[in-house]
Amino acid sequence: MPLRAMEQDFHEDFKGWLYNQSTAEEVITLFNVKTRDCRRIHALDPMWLVNCSNKDIECLFFNKIIYNEPDKVQAQEYQKIVNVCFAKYINSGRYWKMKFRDLELEEFLKKERRSERFKKIKEKVVRRARWKLAWPETNQTPIKSQENKIPRWSKARDGDPEYRKWWNETGRPQRRRMLEERKEERRRKARDRRRNRKAH
Repeated sequence: MPLRAMEQDFHEDFKGWLYNQSTAEEVITLFNVKTRDCRRIHALDPMWLVNCSNKDIECLFFNKIIYNEPDKVQAQEYQKIVNVCFAKYINSGRYWKMKFRDLELEEFLKKERRSERFKKIKEKVVRRARWKLAWPETNQTPIKSQENKIPRWSKARDGDPEYRKWWNETGRPQRRRMLEERKEERRRKARDRRRNRKAH
């Protein structure tokens, strides 16, 4: 749970727990027999106890909280949480099989699918724009249908400085070269046709 982490497996050193009226918190007292070390665990919110281990929940369930009579209502809030955790087997080591977790997973998968769909749409739009607007060639493997396509000036990109630079440095010379090559190819085919007619 998204709550404060609690110390785990303190049941071996457990001596008792009580509600402190002055600080409005529960205090768990621990004492290690081997090291003679005494320490305390403080919890301001009863829900923090949900993150205790299973053995710690059992220890707090069988050893009821100590309190003064005026503090009975506040102290019982801590004890009620422990009772519910013990009865429903709720502790830090168990993944809760609750409906809201399935809803969270479903929402996460929806976001992932939506992200993938938008990514594909973006790639499709970019490909279409490059084809329509005669985007400059890249170092990628050329598409066969566009490999021999003669570049043309696009009025839609007239205000784009990068496109204008590409056109002046690469697009226009490439267009002139390809037009000359095609003209020369037509001349060669015409000569071949005339030569073949004379041969027959």
